[in-house]
Amino acid sequence: MNETRITVHGNVVNDPVERTDRNGNVFITFRIGTTPYRKTADGKFLDLETSFLGVIAFNALAANAAASLKKGQPVIVEGNFSNRSYVSSEGVSRNSPEIEADHIGHDLTFGRASFARVSRAAALGLDRTSDVDVRNAMAELNGALGRVPGPAEYGEDRPRNVDANGEVIGDFAAEHGEATAEAGAEAAAAGAFPGDPRSDDYTVEHPAA
Repeated sequence: MNETRITVHGNVVNDPVERTDRNGNVFITFRIGTTPYRKTADGKFLDLETSFLGVIAFNALAANAAASLKKGQPVIVEGNFSNRSYVSSEGVSRNSPEIEADHIGHDLTFGRASFARVSRAAALGLDRTSDVDVRNAMAELNGALGRVPGPAEYGEDRPRNVDANGEVIGDFAAEHGEATAEAGAEAAAAGAFPGDPRSDDYTVEHPAA
């Protein structure tokens, strides 16, 4: 079957509506309005008639677009074009131009946008542990006060009690002769330990070969 590919830029007419089909697949629908223009002989631009198209998108694209698009925003949509016929509630035959979108993005001619990469599972809500509140709660549980630094923030010159993933090694005191928690606290107060690797300055001493 021949398919007509189309790329349209316009403005979002209504906030995308997110739904789930009978098989559990996420999809969204919204409309865009696109207004072509032409340049007159005196150098002015003249708007022509505005056309409205329905847009439908599925799965991760649908979920991400639903979280990103708002009414009135300029967008670019690429996908397969079709012109469907239907009978209205008044019994009148009408045509409905539609795009089944493969790509949707903001038109940066008119503004700026930021990009946040998410996995397909996270976009569809299948990875519950990827939720920001869940990750912050787990980080706080692990003693990171709501933030877990990545390994790149420590580099190779990290304290001896911090592993390659930026995690504080729990048995550091025991390995260095501190038999009790009280003794460990006293030693930390006296400066015997490197302290908090997330906030304290430190130097790394490399043992002689």
